[in-house]
Amino acid sequence: MYFKRGKTIIKSQKRTVSTKGFVISGIYTQRELHAIVSYERARSDRENTSFSILHIHVDSDLANNRNRTVGFLNNLRRIIRDIDHLGWWDNETFAVLLPSTKFEGAQVCAQKLEQQLSQLGYDFSLHLYSYPDHWLEKTGGKDEHSSTANKTTLHYEKIFTKRMPVWKRSLDIAGSLTALLILSPLFLFTALFIKMVSPGGIIFTQKRVGFRGIEFDFYKFRSMHQGNNQAFHGKHAEDFIKKEDVPMLKLDDYDPRIIPGGKIMRKLCVDELPQLINVLKGDMSLVGPRPCIPYEKESYLRWHTHRFDVVPGMTGLWQVSGKNKLTFKQMIRLDIAYCRNLSPYNDLKIIFLTIPAILKMVLESVESRMRNRTSGEQTDSEEAVNEPSDSIRANA
Repeated sequence: MYFKRGKTIIKSQKRTVSTKGFVISGIYTQRELHAIVSYERARSDRENTSFSILHIHVDSDLANNRNRTVGFLNNLRRIIRDIDHLGWWDNETFAVLLPSTKFEGAQVCAQKLEQQLSQLGYDFSLHLYSYPDHWLEKTGGKDEHSSTANKTTLHYEKIFTKRMPVWKRSLDIAGSLTALLILSPLFLFTALFIKMVSPGGIIFTQKRVGFRGIEFDFYKFRSMHQGNNQAFHGKHAEDFIKKEDVPMLKLDDYDPRIIPGGKIMRKLCVDELPQLINVLKGDMSLVGPRPCIPYEKESYLRWHTHRFDVVPGMTGLWQVSGKNKLTFKQMIRLDIAYCRNLSPYNDLKIIFLTIPAILKMVLESVESRMRNRTSGEQTDSEEAVNEPSDSIRANA
């Protein structure tokens, strides 16, 4: 059996590897085990199954003593199943991946390990992490986990999620500060315009789902009437998520909640500019998957949540690849592709493609309106020609 991870193929068999200065037979290296866990997560999400990991931390004396380490591992292998994967997680930690094992089954295995290895005189600590029980579905939008796994959850999820690289955070700070300075007149004009055409606040604050599924306050210029009914959009979002293969068309053309001039603001993405503050705060990045609304997340399948593996962005691969012409499934796949291929080149490319993409979207909208208007005028003319005159109706 082989585990495929990008272009890396890892053979699933007992190997001899050199770790900590001496040779240990039958366990995976850190890199190999991390790749297998990532593969297992993808497989688990696709097949809607579970898996668990036993985190076994040993003292430094045992970890650095070849004979004691080999003895410990030999006893450990006698207890675990043939289908389980044993390897180094870090210099003083072993991990056992339990494929297709729910939390309850992993607890039984953990108790068995703890009892038998303790009787042999080994000093170690054991913690259990179960996926998806301790992942997004159980966090409730907060950065916390059950007491069973809270000591090791972040330890394992660091290979699922990608913390923001230094180059990306530097680009965000420099880019957001520059944009806020250059666009300050536009901020002032938009704020005054909103105040003139609609009573209420200037900035609209909404909860959105960000990195690792944690909610944050998301800022926009208000383009809708105060106190509008969110259920109007909720039903629309639920439809395109569940159908997956229909274009994600916006409701703007017939949405009664939009204020005068709001459609233009939304088409030009002017309403999104306050998110530069989110970027400066670190809740968002200039580039990344768009943050969804909590009620949208409730309809997500497990594999959809991979878009939470990076910090959300103001623009992204989806926006410059067709945006509302694409389906929900296509958007998710583009987001996941971006998550797996973070690079300065990709971010800069997406940033430079964003403005042309916005202008193209505006132009297409204008052309569509003109076609609809022309079509409507032709229909009215045909109806006028085909309608019988008053004299004809009088003689009929």
